[in-house]
Amino acid sequence: MRALTTAVALLALMSASARAQQVADSAFHYAGPEAAYDAGTGPRVCIDSGHHNFHTIDGRYLAFATLLADDGYRVSDQPGAFTAESLSECDVLVISNAIGAANAEDWSYPHPPAFSGDEITALLSWVRGGGSLLLIVDHAPMPGASGDLGVLLGADMLDAYVGTKVFGKVDEGALEQGAALYEISAGELHEAIGEPGALADHPILRGRNSQETINTVTTFTGHAFHPSRDVQPLLVLSSDAVGVAPLTMNLPDAAREEMPVFPIGGWLQGGALSMGEGRAVVLGEAAMCTAQLAGPQRVPMGMNNPLAPQNAQFCLNVVHWLSGLLDD
Repeated sequence: MRALTTAVALLALMSASARAQQVADSAFHYAGPEAAYDAGTGPRVCIDSGHHNFHTIDGRYLAFATLLADDGYRVSDQPGAFTAESLSECDVLVISNAIGAANAEDWSYPHPPAFSGDEITALLSWVRGGGSLLLIVDHAPMPGASGDLGVLLGADMLDAYVGTKVFGKVDEGALEQGAALYEISAGELHEAIGEPGALADHPILRGRNSQETINTVTTFTGHAFHPSRDVQPLLVLSSDAVGVAPLTMNLPDAAREEMPVFPIGGWLQGGALSMGEGRAVVLGEAAMCTAQLAGPQRVPMGMNNPLAPQNAQFCLNVVHWLSGLLDD
């Protein structure tokens, strides 16, 4: 019961501040292992900006673009609709928090698709032909916007918010909102956040060597999806995790206890799959792969947060797998 209560309280907090000022942390750089490629010689990574995206290459996903460029990838913006011609320019396509036009300024339900039928067909055909897709979908309204594409990739998305436990400040600069922890090891982070989720056994978590092996990943709210049998788990939610539907988006005077709460223990916030000759990864939260400063206190949210020491390497490993550096 406590998990449900704190999750609903978390949702109220996050719903009120979901669109609060979040800016890119342009000072963030990951001091990781040696770059995978010489500068500017790696595969082409295209980051979508043509679908009212909350995260773009020159905005809140600047740190992600920098992370990949520092690793030798050629990173570019991908504006406009998805077509066979536009996708042919990309080795890896990243779609982060696409939103339908109707929800660009208003997040109340319904949440219509961000992509046309022709775009979905072009995307699926491109992946089957050898393309690699990283689909990043945060909390509502993003799952509604990407739900049709998601289910065809094997990810049945709950158009709500993930809630675990609210935790206080662990140390100076720690995020004072909600987070979900996935780990192999235990310790201070475990005690701070509560029951951790699980990291599955996958090349993305193992990396190319011991320096790239992932033992902990932290996500910041987001959504959960139920996987098809073809999806290989990466981030598995803990047994006390719940999804909370933000009724207040449509009924601002609704009480917290009126919000629908769904048990989602064992669902995923990260999964990988092969489709034809291509690959895809679905992530259920966006901040984990970038670095932002949130609110008037400029609280670090994402790879720059003290509770996320391995997030940057995890996100690199995801792209390494998508671009073929990591084998199955």
